[in-house]
Amino acid sequence: MKKRFIFKSIYARFAIIFLGIWWFLNSLTFGVILSVISNNVLSSLPIDSYELYIGFHNIRNRVAITFLCSAIVGTVIILIAVRGIVKPIKQLSKASKEVAKGNFDIEVQNKSEDEIGQLTADFNLMTKELKYIDYLRKDFVSNVSHEFKTPITSIKGFAKLIRDGKLSKEQLLEYSEIIVNESERLSKLSSNLLKLSELDSRVIREQSKLFSLDEQIRKTILILEAQWSKKDIELDINIEEILILGNEHLLQEVWLNLISNAIKFSNQKGIIKVNLYRDGEIVKVEISDNGMGIADDDKEHIFERFYKSDKSRSTSGNGLGLVIVKEIVEMSNGKVYFNSRLGKGSTFIVELK
Repeated sequence: MKKRFIFKSIYARFAIIFLGIWWFLNSLTFGVILSVISNNVLSSLPIDSYELYIGFHNIRNRVAITFLCSAIVGTVIILIAVRGIVKPIKQLSKASKEVAKGNFDIEVQNKSEDEIGQLTADFNLMTKELKYIDYLRKDFVSNVSHEFKTPITSIKGFAKLIRDGKLSKEQLLEYSEIIVNESERLSKLSSNLLKLSELDSRVIREQSKLFSLDEQIRKTILILEAQWSKKDIELDINIEEILILGNEHLLQEVWLNLISNAIKFSNQKGIIKVNLYRDGEIVKVEISDNGMGIADDDKEHIFERFYKSDKSRSTSGNGLGLVIVKEIVEMSNGKVYFNSRLGKGSTFIVELK
């Protein structure tokens, strides 16, 4: 058991390897020196001379003492050097145990520029990323809880009123409609969370194929006809015929989210412009509205999860649509950005290669 324990220690292994090499080289050197001295002495003096024996014996003793002192000093130096090599590894091991316990505030100090120093730098970078991910996770759980709690509370409250049976026919229809809307909101939230989870974990594999992007955008506009017709919105569509290689199913989600947002934040009898064109090797899709626009304070947060720029309409969305758009576009090796002025409308631009 003791032998196994020794060889599990990297410190012991390093020490044994270095000491083995050191002792082997010293022993070899000692043997060569004695052999050379012996040959030189024997060739220069008579064979039966007593001085030969005494001289050789003295030289051998001096060489042996020198070898022993050298070996002791070398052993000490090797043990100190190995300890210096192993110390940062032990620090990393101790820090790893803290990270395993959920402590992401730990940082290992190491100023060396060798492989151990690089490993330490990578470890510190990992803990910073884990700390950020942990913060996002807690914030995500908090937001999800809030998003589910609000419609559930609403459904519960109106269901109790309906159960009491003291409502007029108009109230019954109104409250029933609210329950249906809140149920649809919960369903959409669950669906978006599942979609986001799949995108984050890359469960959805890339299934690229060549398809007509202009035809896909036209179909999306037709799917959303009930929404833009209800607000009597005018559509200005300029679409080139473009074939693109990509994931048709995922890109459909992008146009559904962006056009739905344009409709939602447009004024009654507003105008929505949809442009599709090729700019060199890049395909651009621009979706514009002349609605409320985005405030400067909201612009940097617009692609954050559960963020809603329009607090007055907080019940009409869950703050995940643009997050899904960004994830899908980046998975398609593209980028999405926007231009907006408060009270003048917004334009979202998607660039695909």
